[in-house]
Amino acid sequence: MNRSPSFRWTLALLVATTLLGGCGLFHHRDDYYSKARETKPLEVPPDLDTPVASDELAVPPADASGTSTTIGSAPPEAVVAGGALHLADTVEHAWERVGLALERAQAGTISARDAAAHTYTLEVSGLQAPVVVPAEHHWYSRILHPFGGGSRRTENVPVSGKLTIVVGADGDGARVEVNGPEEAARRVLAILRERLS
Repeated sequence: MNRSPSFRWTLALLVATTLLGGCGLFHHRDDYYSKARETKPLEVPPDLDTPVASDELAVPPADASGTSTTIGSAPPEAVVAGGALHLADTVEHAWERVGLALERAQAGTISARDAAAHTYTLEVSGLQAPVVVPAEHHWYSRILHPFGGGSRRTENVPVSGKLTIVVGADGDGARVEVNGPEEAARRVLAILRERLS
């Protein structure tokens, strides 16, 4: 029997529709939401209803300088301006915090400490610092980049040197200066800002 192509397509469409429509016949159609039961609410123990009356969570008073000296208190904010770090803290406390930050960051080796002058001498070797490297220009750069050539990229290069970190008074706060090779000083100042903020 010779059937036309349109008949075959119609028959195939009819079979596909029947099969796809019949998929719903195999699924169990229950109304699960109407069978749901409400559970009892959670019971709160009676000792959790009253607030804590102990002094464990009380905020400690500030000392005469206006800064709290407890270990759990938030550190004063650090701000970089003019190549130095400004801290809202006393000079002595800022000097101690800078020493701890240098030791924990492992930015170098502290070779000397002067508590009277509030200075540290830091030996830096192999510290990674980001340096902007200009783009290379070749004979084909003008063809591929007619409006200025390629872009600059930043690479981490090792820096080393001997740095002197000085903590001094700055109004009612403290000022941290890092003196020495420029790239190493800039990187150590960035590390101190991260650690002291």
